[in-house]
Order: sequence, then C-alpha cells, then structure tokens
Amino acid sequence: MLQGKLPTASQRRQHERENRRLDKPVRLLLAALVLVATGRQPVLAAEQPQEEAANVKIAISAARVDYFTDADIITARGGVEVVLPQGVTVTGDACSFNIALRRFVVAGHVRLDTPAGAYQGAAFADFLPFRRAYFVPLESEPDRWTFLNDDWAAPEKGRIMPGDAFFLADMGAAKPFITAKRVVIEPTTYATTLTAAFRLFNGAITTIPLPVYVRNFSQNPNFGVNSLSGASFDIPYGFAGSASSMDALHLRYDPHHKTYASFEHHSVFGDFGYAVFSLNPATQLSKQWNLLGYAATSARSAVALNAQLFTFQSGLSQPLSANGFADVQWTQALRESAPKVELTQSYDSLLAPTPLGYYGNPNHPFVPNHPLTAALAWPGFTQQIGRSGFSLQLLSGASTTHDVFGVNGARVHDVQTLYLGAILGTPVVPAPLGTSLVGSYAVQHVWLSYPNTVDVQTATLSDSKRFSNKVFVTGTWLLQSAATKNLFASLISPNTSTGLTPEPASPNGFPLIAGVVMAYPHVVNNSYLLTASLAPSPAFQFTLTALENHYAPVQQPFGGGPPRYEALGDVRFRISRTLFADIARAYYFNWGNQRWSPQFTVQISTQ
Repeated sequence: MLQGKLPTASQRRQHERENRRLDKPVRLLLAALVLVATGRQPVLAAEQPQEEAANVKIAISAARVDYFTDADIITARGGVEVVLPQGVTVTGDACSFNIALRRFVVAGHVRLDTPAGAYQGAAFADFLPFRRAYFVPLESEPDRWTFLNDDWAAPEKGRIMPGDAFFLADMGAAKPFITAKRVVIEPTTYATTLTAAFRLFNGAITTIPLPVYVRNFSQNPNFGVNSLSGASFDIPYGFAGSASSMDALHLRYDPHHKTYASFEHHSVFGDFGYAVFSLNPATQLSKQWNLLGYAATSARSAVALNAQLFTFQSGLSQPLSANGFADVQWTQALRESAPKVELTQSYDSLLAPTPLGYYGNPNHPFVPNHPLTAALAWPGFTQQIGRSGFSLQLLSGASTTHDVFGVNGARVHDVQTLYLGAILGTPVVPAPLGTSLVGSYAVQHVWLSYPNTVDVQTATLSDSKRFSNKVFVTGTWLLQSAATKNLFASLISPNTSTGLTPEPASPNGFPLIAGVVMAYPHVVNNSYLLTASLAPSPAFQFTLTALENHYAPVQQPFGGGPPRYEALGDVRFRISRTLFADIARAYYFNWGNQRWSPQFTVQISTQ
C-alpha cells in the first residue's frame, strides 16, 4: 500500500471545486450528447441537402489550428473563434471541421453571437449542406435548438437532432500536415492558412512558419488538369485561390533540367470548362509557356485549346528564339461516332526577321515557316461484333496543310492526307493453367499528296495469371511495323488528326517503333515481354519486366534499333502518409558495352 500524507479538509474541498470547474464543459457536452442520442432518430426525408450558399467563407482562429490533410479534418484548440457569413461568430474551447462532410462542431464555453442576439451554450454544430445549425443552450432545463436556413431569430426548440450532431473528431496519435493559428475555409473548394508550418514525414521535420498557403480540395476535376511536363519530383505551393481559381508555384526536378521552379494558374468555370496557364521552367533560359482551355458548347459537343510558346531568354528579357503553335479542336458526339475538327497554326519563329538570319548566334536562326493545318478525324465508337465477344473500331480522317514557305522544307506549298484504320479486339479467353488470354490488332493506311504512303500495324497478345492477391504475372507478344515509300515526304505538326504521329511524340511524323525514330523505309519489331508484379501491401509494389526485341532491318549498337535484351526493375513504396517514391532502372546486357541505364529514374508523387 502506498504511504503518503493525507490532504486536509480544506485541500480536498479546493480540489473538488477545481474538478467541477474543469469538468463543467465536458459534462455539459456529454449531457447534450445523451439528450440527442436518447431522442427519436430524425426523418431522413427532412434531412436532405439544401441549396448551399455560394462562395461561403468560414474563418477559424485559435491558439493552435491543425490541418490533417489525409483525413480532411481541421481541428482547433484554445480560444477558438469561428466567423461565419451574415455576421455570425461562434467562440469556444475546441473545434473540429470535417471538410469531406462540410460540417463543423464547436464545444466548451460556447458563445453564439448572431444578428438576432447572443446565446451561451455547451456545443454548436453547423451542417452546411443542409443549412441547419444545432445548439445546446445553457438553460435551467436541458434543451436543444435547431436553426433552419440561417434564421437565427427563431430557433426550433426541442427538435430532434441527428445522432452525430456534436461528434468531435479525435485524431489520436496522428500528426497534422499543417499547423497554423488561422485558417479560412471555402467548404467546397479550398482552405487558406496564414503563416503555416508544415510537418513533413509524419511530423519528423517541422518547417519554419511560411507565408500564406492555399490547399485546394475541390471535387471538380477541372482543378486537376495539368499543363506542366513530367518531372521526377514536384512540390506545389499554392499561394492564392478562390472558389474558381488556383495559383501555385512548383519546385521541380528532372534529369534534363535538374532543379527549377514553375508557375501554374487554374481558372475553372464550374463543370463546363477551364483555362490553365503555366510557365515551365520559369527559372531557366529555355522556357515553355502553356495555355490549355476547354468549354462544353452543349451536352454533346465541346471545344478545346492547346497553345504552347517556346522561348530562349534570360528572365523576361528579349528572347533569342520564340516559336510555338495554337491548336483548336471541336468535337461533336453522334450516335455511333465522334467527329473532330482540328485547326493548328504553327510558327517556327515569332521574332521579326533579322539581316544576319539569326539572333545572338547561329544557334538561334530565323525560320520563316508558319504552316496552317486543318483536319477532320472521324473515329467510330467501339462496337461489339454480334455475340462473338470481338470488338471493332473504325478510324478515318483527312487534313490539308498550307505553308507559303514550303511544307516541312519541301517545295510544295500544300499537302493533303487521307487515312483509314481499324482496331480489332478479342474477348478474354480462358487458357491452360488458369491463365487469361486477350489480344488486339490495329492497322492504318495514310495517303499523302506528295505523293507518299504510310502503313502502320500493331498486334498484341497477352496471357496473364494472378497467383494471389499479391502476385501477378503477364506474358505479352507485341508486333509493330511501319512502312513508307519516302522518308523525306512526311508531315511534322502537333495536329493530332492528320493520321501521322504528331510532334513532340515524333520528330519526323512517322511512328516510333520500339521507341526508335524511324530511319528506314520499312521497319518491324517483335517483342516478347514477361512482367511479374509483387504487391504485398498498398504501401509497397515491385515490378520486374524482361524484354526481348527482334528489330529489322538493322539491329545493332549505334546503328539502329533497340537493345536485344532488356530488364527493367521498378519499386514503388510509401515514404510518408501522402507521398510515394518510384525508383526504376534498366539493364541492357552489355548492349553497345552498356550494362545499366545511365541513371536511376526517381519520381516522388502523391498517388
């Protein structure tokens, strides 16, 4: 038995008074919860969401505000103040805001100030989509109030409340991603924190307080449209935003540009359109300016814009080179097809002509070409062939290109293309050993008015087997072939509807076979792939691919064609609650005295 000095009677009475003072808010909140829980459940039809007020902003201030981004929860503790629209303020000891459900709770020493008057209470909750606020007042008798449609002057007293009205989130040992003292929330779109400190790698690293940070959590997919090129590592930092816009700086890394900064802006027009602008990279001499736009013109038609400008300049000084294009597409969905009209205006130089023929040095020559391409692509929808399980899609299109300086350096000023194609798909067929067999065949023939022709074929056959929920193996045969009568009579354009491979995917308009630029009139590659994937948990995945290529007419190091044998290993694993690392490297079996690929491919992402 523990021995010790017993407290005096006065000390016991003082201790009891302190316990009553500290426990009062908790007891009141528990009483409210019991009161709510023992009542009848509300009628669901009466709890349907109402029309939510647009552009509502809610400001939460406290001694400490924590943002748990992976759980979509914001908590506040110590001197909490919540400022609502229409001149309503709620103060209390603690607050929990559920972003996903768009509701919040304030508990402990609650004071509700409204245009209709001030009320003291134990707990307050606001279900924003329903436009209903629930309140437990400090009255002589236990009661419950419900404010409907922001009518603060006439609460409905004694009304049945939802069973989870005053649920206060307990995050336990979870670490917040952001810690601040104030946050402004637009419940459907974004949250803005002032002087935010970031807790990285599950709280292992805490940054110094940084300037205004805006996090967009909108469910509108138009905010997710990306106009930046790929990178191994990208850290976005949103610094401005609204219900319809978002501005962010990006710290990025890729093997070509190394470390650099970029800028991206989103303007979103509801569910019907967007405009996305970016400068990438913004801190290097070679810059790419991008503008993506989309607008639904009807329930079955839309117009899209893709404009890119490439400059070589220091900062925003006079560039030494400037070239680019603007591409506009209009698509109309019909019953069995979706025709697309596409116009592309390209400029090889947007600078004024110079007597020297170049700017700065001969590495930046003046090129006068500015071709205009108009095209019509008419792809049909995939159709099932009877009850055979086979599917068929038909492709067709035509284009015309005009350049007064000669199309692609040729002497002709106008070039037309016409193409036809088809894609045949097989059903999934059960095969021996419990595997599943599926295949496809694609063919396309293109006529060019030079004259010239381009024929492309692709055939695949895959056999796969899942050994368990963690192990999956696939074997694939891939045949690719391309043939042309003249390698120098092609069409190089970013237009995607000419029937040829657009730039920048191809530098000469011909398809890349096995990733190799077509350098012979007729090339064929047979590939055999075996891929094994191991995923013991959602936090770890390892993939190993063995590849054998047979490329004709020439397959030799430094002379054309891909390596004969390749092995590619890829491991993906979680490095924090929200970040994944993807590391890959290839082995070439001493092809051209090269064993390993020059470097690892590393990518950090949130998916």
